[in-house]
Amino acid sequence: MTDTMTAASTTGSEGEELASVVRDLLEGHAGIDHLKERLDAGSAHAPDLWRRLAGIGLVSALVAEEHGGVGLGPADLAPTLVALGEYALPEPFVETAVVGATVLGEFAARDARAAEWLARLAAGDLLVAVAFEGRTGYVAYAADADLLLDLRQDGSVRVHAAGDLVVEEQPAVDPLRPIARVRPAGDGVLLGRSPELTERAWNLAVASTACLLAGTARRLLTLTVEYVSLRHQFGRPVGSFQAVKHKLADIAVRADMAVTGALDAVAASGAPDAARRAAVAKAYAGDAAERANDEALQLHGGIGFTWEHHLHFWLKRALSLGAAYGSTTEHRRRLARELLESVAAEEAER
Repeated sequence: MTDTMTAASTTGSEGEELASVVRDLLEGHAGIDHLKERLDAGSAHAPDLWRRLAGIGLVSALVAEEHGGVGLGPADLAPTLVALGEYALPEPFVETAVVGATVLGEFAARDARAAEWLARLAAGDLLVAVAFEGRTGYVAYAADADLLLDLRQDGSVRVHAAGDLVVEEQPAVDPLRPIARVRPAGDGVLLGRSPELTERAWNLAVASTACLLAGTARRLLTLTVEYVSLRHQFGRPVGSFQAVKHKLADIAVRADMAVTGALDAVAASGAPDAARRAAVAKAYAGDAAERANDEALQLHGGIGFTWEHHLHFWLKRALSLGAAYGSTTEHRRRLARELLESVAAEEAER
C-alpha cells in the first residue's frame, strides 16, 4: 500500500481533500499541454502519468489492502472522479480502477489468477477494458488494455488477455477517449457467475461516468467564465451583459446539481435502488454537459470552433461520455418504463 493514502474512510470533506490533491497532480502533469501532447502522439494513454496516479494510490483506491490497495469505498472516490472529468483525463480510469478493481476484487480471494491480475492493477501495471453484453456496442481504450472484462447478461464474468482479442478501432468523436469493436478469439477465462456483481459493475460504470460528465460541465463553465471576462465589446467585458450572466448561471446550477446526483449515485452503488439512481444521475449529467457544451461554444464565438483553442477537448469529451454506458435518452426510457410498470402494478392491485 502507498504512503500517500490510508485505508481510513475519506467520506465528506475528506473525500474533497483527496480530490484536491488529485487536482494538484493533474494541474502539474495532465493540463492542457498534456492533452495536446497526447493528441499529437496519436495515443491517449500515457504510461508515465498512469504510474504517477498509481504511485499516490489512486489506481488502487478501491482495491483491498490485502491485495496491495488502499481499501477505500466508491463514495470516497466519487469527488475525485468529478476532478478527473474537469481535466478530461485521457485514461481508462473508470474501466480499470473502478469497474476492473471491483470485479476482480470479488474473485481474488478464491481465484489465484484474479488475485494476480488485481495485484498488477493495484501496482499500475495492468489496464482493463470492459464490455457489457447487450449494453455496450463499443469498448473504450481497448487497444491499450492488457485485459478485457467480458460481463455477460447471464451474470458470467470472463477475462480475455489482450493477445486473444481482435480489436478494430473505430472513428471517435474524442480521439483521447478511443473506442473499438472487440471480438475475442477464444473463450477466455471464466471467473464465475454473479448477476448481482455484473449489475453492480454496470451501475458503477454508469454513475462514475456521470461524475466525469459533471466534472466536464464544470470545466466548460470555468473556461467560458474566463473567456467572457477577458473578451470586451462596447467597452466592457462580454460577461457583464445580463443575457450572458443568465446563460452562465443556468450552466452553473445544472453543473452543481449534476455533481450532487452523480456523487449520490456512486455512493449508493450497492443500494437496492442503485440502478435507478445511476440512471437518473447519468441522464441529468448528460443534459447538463450538453447545455454547457452548447453555451460554451456560442459564448466563445468563432474562436471556440478552432483547433488551436483548447475548448474542443471538453466539447468532444462531453459528447463521448454522453454516449458511454447508456445515453441520456436510453436511461430516461428505462426510467419511464419502470415508472409505467409501477403504475400499472398499482392499478392492478386496486
